[in-house]
Amino acid sequence: MHRHPLTLNPPDASEISSARDYYRRILPFYERESLSHAHLAFWSGLARAARPRRILEIGAGLGRITTTLARIAPSVGIDVCLEMLALASRRAGGAHFVAADARVASLAGGFDLIVAPGDPTSHMTTLGDRRLVLRAVARQLAPGGVFVLEGLYRRRRHMVLPTRTIRHAAGVLEIDEGWFPVGTEDLWHARYHYRDCRKSGEVRKLDAAFVARAWDPATMRRLFEASGLSVSAVWGDFDRTPFRRDASRIVIVARRNLDEPPTARSGALARILRR
Repeated sequence: MHRHPLTLNPPDASEISSARDYYRRILPFYERESLSHAHLAFWSGLARAARPRRILEIGAGLGRITTTLARIAPSVGIDVCLEMLALASRRAGGAHFVAADARVASLAGGFDLIVAPGDPTSHMTTLGDRRLVLRAVARQLAPGGVFVLEGLYRRRRHMVLPTRTIRHAAGVLEIDEGWFPVGTEDLWHARYHYRDCRKSGEVRKLDAAFVARAWDPATMRRLFEASGLSVSAVWGDFDRTPFRRDASRIVIVARRNLDEPPTARSGALARILRR
């Protein structure tokens, strides 16, 4: 039986606690913001191509993607924010949600497709914690299964994004977002300013910030390989164009090291990679 080597360091509970507190704090604003970057067409198209028997979403949040995927195959979403999972469960639509730390999760049965939209690993700023997440993914993948991660990618310079405007039934939500490099370890200080301008004249404001780790394309494959996964494709956006240094994101497609690569005529990975 193949066993992944164990890390000498236990998971850092403080990082999960910080992430949970952050999302609990921004939840009234994030619920509207998340609608604008769910990219449901990409994830549902991926699932249709893979033809999975079971799907797992890591960092399910408010559950929109898990619920969409559940229309294609039985789907489970995990997250550490109980408030978000409570909202997700109300709109479950056949999906199941579980409170779990992705670093130690070990759901039984195996999953043919595991997805991680919006890079839930960005809050895990140590390489040790990232190895734990990737090893947990490898454990939970069924033979022939595929893992797809929408990773955080930033070129090494600060960036301030244009104000985003999201209209909703009660008014307009404006979001200012900035990313500032910290040191030399792919760490970033992300800062958000929310302004929810209600039709009633009320204006709700919130400043929020967190430290995130981006993915380094130069070392990414080695980290996946050491964790029991082989990278099969790296895209620079949801249109599946090959990754380049000027890309806005990094989308990583991987399989278990133990699995034989699928032939061109069969296999979930081959169907996903076929354009």
